[in-house]
Amino acid sequence: MKTTCLIAFMTAMLCFPFPSQAQTETHYPITPRLVARALSNNGMETADEQVTLPAPVVATEPYPALDILSVEPLPNTREPRSTVKLACHAAAGCLPFFAIVAGLQPATTPANAALKITPPITMKAGTHAILVMDDHIAHIQVAVITLENGAPGKWIRVASPDRKQYYRAEVLGANLLRGDF
Repeated sequence: MKTTCLIAFMTAMLCFPFPSQAQTETHYPITPRLVARALSNNGMETADEQVTLPAPVVATEPYPALDILSVEPLPNTREPRSTVKLACHAAAGCLPFFAIVAGLQPATTPANAALKITPPITMKAGTHAILVMDDHIAHIQVAVITLENGAPGKWIRVASPDRKQYYRAEVLGANLLRGDF
């Protein structure tokens, strides 16, 4: 009897995962080639060899769209180099990261681009806003507090004022968000 219980217990241990076991999520490396492509798409022609990533960077999808947040020249270097701050276009895609680009100077950036390229933030973290959820049957409006900065079209995290409910919402305007059920 003891042997049968022990065999059943061991089988259960091997076959059924425990909630405390970490779930594996696939991560994809962000390469210098992806960074060079993002810079080139924004008018700053860059070769893969010019880009150095100081630390390994990963994303949740294989080829994420990258946004350039800022470009700043590195002082006191023999050859012109710049520090470029990037982030995935989808906020959940990756954390913001830095790349060092050789041969990129403020003079080589497009004339209409500023040294710091930042998206216009229309909603700051901590703003009280209205979240509208509509599915053609029900129309719900919920008062929320934003947890992240956002611009129109960006998806951000928001919470109920008591912080018991969390939502993902798209920024529509200064104090207006749209979400899904």
